[in-house]
Amino acid sequence: MTSTGALAEFAAGVTYEGLPEDVREAAKRRVLDAVAVAIDSVGTSPTDGVRRTVATQNATGRSRLWGSELSAAASDAAMYNGALACAGNGTVFLAPALGSASISVAAVLTAAEARSATGEELLAGVAAAHEIHGELAWHAPLDGFHPATHGAIAAAAGVGRALGFGTGRLESAIGIAAGRGTLAVDDEFDPVVGGNATHEAVSACLLAESGVVGPDAIAGPGGWHDLVGPFDLDLDPGCERVRDAAIRPYDAHPHAQSTLEAALDLASDVTLDPADIDSVTVETYPEAVEALDPVTLAAALVDRDATKRPAAREDLRPVASAVDARVDDELRERAERGELPARVTVDCHDGAIHEAEEKWFTGHPARAASWGVVEEKFHALAEDRYDVERRSNIIETVRGLEAETAAELTRLLD
Repeated sequence: MTSTGALAEFAAGVTYEGLPEDVREAAKRRVLDAVAVAIDSVGTSPTDGVRRTVATQNATGRSRLWGSELSAAASDAAMYNGALACAGNGTVFLAPALGSASISVAAVLTAAEARSATGEELLAGVAAAHEIHGELAWHAPLDGFHPATHGAIAAAAGVGRALGFGTGRLESAIGIAAGRGTLAVDDEFDPVVGGNATHEAVSACLLAESGVVGPDAIAGPGGWHDLVGPFDLDLDPGCERVRDAAIRPYDAHPHAQSTLEAALDLASDVTLDPADIDSVTVETYPEAVEALDPVTLAAALVDRDATKRPAAREDLRPVASAVDARVDDELRERAERGELPARVTVDCHDGAIHEAEEKWFTGHPARAASWGVVEEKFHALAEDRYDVERRSNIIETVRGLEAETAAELTRLLD
């Protein structure tokens, strides 16, 4: 069975040079995606309350609070930045327990800035964290714990790796983080819980760096194997799990992504006037029916855009009211085999019928999001805060991150 020591030994051995080129690029895209979602979440509730709390308690610090000119101690800044990254449609592992992969990006980038870590060290930390998180998401059950607990463990490993910890310190950091399980709450994407997990990851590394010895909270007595059952992880030094963190192009639940993509495909072929629509039928699998927001679907059909959640609009109400979402037995069976299928049919008053179906959304591991997709999402989410020149500078910095430092990126996030 995998132990805390085994996780530490793995993380310590991850190097930038040892990562395949496609994994390096995938890690960069997930950094840009986390930053995009975080910037779009600035000023929203409850993240604004987290910012005020952190700013009040920190007069000085070396880690930026993203989207502001303020700085704070690394662990507190990580709490805020992590909450921002978890507040919107960030990357997620589509495992039995959906878990935000943005937790580790926020933790590693925030801590790496405080220690002036290189871009190569930052990417190695992000990759190590994603590999551990992906394996935990698929193989370590979460009976009574919030999915962010996986993120806290993985982020601690990633932060320790980015800061150059040896195996001993990494083992203590991971043990401390794993011993602080996040209790279950109603919302698996609660940004405050994500922020707490990010804080715990960085705090655990700082404690370990100061000499605090952590327990074997994975395989030791009373550890994870005792709490949730035995499991083993097959960790890849090339960190291929980075590519398993699904990028969500649309501001919606992971299970609603394919439905929205089908709606957008349909709308790309025909211009739909709300007054022309008689009914909208969505056929998909059970989890997707529960996750669907009719207003966002209406915006996808009418505006041909679902990157940001639509504001309340009178013209979308009739379309949203006409949405009928139902479970289709064939699509449910396909979902049980690993697909995320959805079919959208629009019946118009003039008798015209328009239909589109998707097997996976763009950004799903089976249909990876390209740089173009991630950059388009970044521009859409950050355009209200940064002009095009700043946005382009951020994108180019991330694309060449191995030649930069973490601080070079975060200085652009004021």
